[in-house]
Amino acid sequence: MLEPNTHSKQPVVIINTGGTLNKRYEPIAGTLIVPSDELAITESLLSAAPNLDIHLMGLIHKDSLEMTDDDRQLIIAAIRTLPGSMQGAPIIVVHGTDTLHQTAITLDHAELDRVVILTGSMRPAAIDPRESALHLGLALGFIAAIPKADIYVAMHGRVAPYRQLRKNYEQGIFRPENAPD
Repeated sequence: MLEPNTHSKQPVVIINTGGTLNKRYEPIAGTLIVPSDELAITESLLSAAPNLDIHLMGLIHKDSLEMTDDDRQLIIAAIRTLPGSMQGAPIIVVHGTDTLHQTAITLDHAELDRVVILTGSMRPAAIDPRESALHLGLALGFIAAIPKADIYVAMHGRVAPYRQLRKNYEQGIFRPENAPD
């Protein structure tokens, strides 16, 4: 007979910085905008909530092409000042794909000594929720494997240290750094 799971929920910190994953169509302006909310993420995480202690922080709500070095320092400060109960928790940073690698480098240079996984989406969750849900699920599944401290990217079916996985602009997907086209 199986024993019920009496373990506490896995704590996970998710820092939302915006990016395409969060974009929604604004009918009055006729454009896609990055709203100042976490709706796209909360909707994607509904099925994981029973097993995880998710701490979702809306930090920056920008397209990644608008991200600045000050924004990246804000991410680092948010990680370093997490409450005591979240100090050892793995972190997922929802980020736009265009400057995701630049943010990963900045986080690596900060020597955070924690598991940080950057993920995002090429299409807005409001338009096509499958890709963003897959990428968030990929990051959450990777956390369950208890990886060593590093800065990772979880995109398009892969999770790897950021040095090994980069956006291929011709194909519109993240690929291993030295993968043939």
